[in-house]
Amino acid sequence: MSLSRRRDRYCLIHIWKIHQKIIPNDVDLDWTPNDRLGIQIRTPRFRYWADHKRANQLSASFWGRAATLWNRLPPEAKRCETLSSFKSSLGSFLSEFHDQPPTIGYPTVLNGYSEASRKAPHPHHDGDQVGDSISVC
Repeated sequence: MSLSRRRDRYCLIHIWKIHQKIIPNDVDLDWTPNDRLGIQIRTPRFRYWADHKRANQLSASFWGRAATLWNRLPPEAKRCETLSSFKSSLGSFLSEFHDQPPTIGYPTVLNGYSEASRKAPHPHHDGDQVGDSISVC
C-alpha cells in the first residue's frame, strides 16, 4: 500500500471518529445532511479571483483535505456505525483506485484516492450503482 493511500485512509478514519463523536471536533468541521450524498462537510467557496495562496493553503491543510476526501465517499460508507464496518467499506472503496508506489526511472503515476480524485471523475458519478463495490454496514 502506497504512502498516499495510507494517508488517505488514516485521514478518513479520523474524520469518521469525529463524525461518530469518538474524538472531539477540534478542527470545527461543519456537517450538512444531504439526501443523495449522505453527510457532507461544508467547505468554503472561493471566488475565482480570490487569494490563490490562501485557497491553496486551505486545500492542503488537514481540514481541506479531510473535507474533500469525506465528501467523495459513497453514502453507504458514511453510514457505518462501527469502526470495523467503516474500515471494511473504506478498504473496498479505496481498492477501486490505482495504487502503485513510484519507481525510479519510470513515469509518475497517480497513487491513492486523493490524487486520483483531483485528476479523474468519481467512479460512481457515471451512473454505476454505488452499493455494488461497497460492503454493507
